[in-house]
Amino acid sequence: MSDLKHLLEFKNGQFHSEMFASPSVCNAYKVLLDGDHLAAEQRFRRILQEDSMDHEAIAGLAVCVAEDGGKFVTAEKLAQKAIRISAKSAAGYIALGYINLRGARLDEGYRYLMKAKHLAPRDPRLEKGFAMYDKERPPVVSDLSRMHPVNKALGGARAYLRSPYHKAMAVAFIVSGAFLTGSALV
Repeated sequence: MSDLKHLLEFKNGQFHSEMFASPSVCNAYKVLLDGDHLAAEQRFRRILQEDSMDHEAIAGLAVCVAEDGGKFVTAEKLAQKAIRISAKSAAGYIALGYINLRGARLDEGYRYLMKAKHLAPRDPRLEKGFAMYDKERPPVVSDLSRMHPVNKALGGARAYLRSPYHKAMAVAFIVSGAFLTGSALV
């Protein structure tokens, strides 16, 4: 069933999902993800004039307010309003993740992004959030530069082990390696 749902999310090579109730919300998010916060904010405000209870538009506006003006308290209240309107939607949690990451609260931002990933695992906005998290997170070995080959390799391993599936595979690999090494020494 999940494979069928995954195929239904893509229509004509473009992302399409029930999370975007209207094409105007989808276009506003595209403008936001392209980096034009002012134009996206204007679009979200126009959408909210028509429907003041659109949780997707409220969440998008929250991200715009945090990105452009740095008004994190206002943005956080908007994102929490989006969650109150629709708790089963990932939009409010993604917005709270962005806001907390921009406000240097990395643990809270990551927690909200993981909650959003649980609700909508294929949401394209999550990639931007996790990229921001990886950029803001300190390097593995803090005495070395972020661009040092050791930090690059360990950072890649840390990103790879973010998934529970990958963690289980790593544990299985380590246990099998220890077993084979132990049996070869005997």
